[in-house]
Amino acid sequence: MERKDFILREIEKISVLLLYLIGKFVPSKSIEELQQTEKLINDEFKEAFGNNLNYILKLEEKDFDSEFSQKKGFNFENIELLADLLYTIGNDEIKTKPDYLHKALLIYEYIDKKSKTFSFERINKINDLRSII
Repeated sequence: MERKDFILREIEKISVLLLYLIGKFVPSKSIEELQQTEKLINDEFKEAFGNNLNYILKLEEKDFDSEFSQKKGFNFENIELLADLLYTIGNDEIKTKPDYLHKALLIYEYIDKKSKTFSFERINKINDLRSII
């Protein structure tokens, strides 16, 4: 029972952190603001997970299973929040970042294949990203 409580706390912690990071990303008014926000997000991400978003961007699709299962607290909802974060950063008004958008698309598709739940919202995000990329 104690182990189950620990895992649930880890899942909740990751959810809160990812929602916080998504909320931190305010549409930037300048390149400097964009860079500062990205640095803050990378620092927070590195502190929580031991590596930054560049690590996620370089992660191969074939390694998703092993990577997400190694990190305690990553369930499909949290993995989707990670994709939401990448989508938000990549779709900035100042500068679109195709590498973030492409990785978000791959993660959404991964969740769609592996998850037992169907989500119209996720399908809409996938279609939006395909049209942007």
